[in-house]
Amino acid sequence: MRQQDPVRVSTIRSLISAIDNAGAVPAERQGYDYEPKIGLGHDVDRRTVNDDDTTLIIASERDELAAARDNYRELGQTAHAEEFGRRVDIVTEYLD
Repeated sequence: MRQQDPVRVSTIRSLISAIDNAGAVPAERQGYDYEPKIGLGHDVDRRTVNDDDTTLIIASERDELAAARDNYRELGQTAHAEEFGRRVDIVTEYLD
């Protein structure tokens, strides 16, 4: 990331967020009252995201980026299509 490549940095941050979000537990499953309580800890245990889950998440993100790339190509938006194509390539690096 030190290369100051904003597309790469943004893509990697998006992947990290997707993986982190996969560990979130829906509030209704925990049975907690989620009204704000000042001064009280209100964290819940997160789900464990294993290697297989992570691979599926990354593949899903790649597929979404590829679909966006294809949509931009169909619309004739070549600059956006190229950027999303680059994002697909970056994500694919983590699947090989």
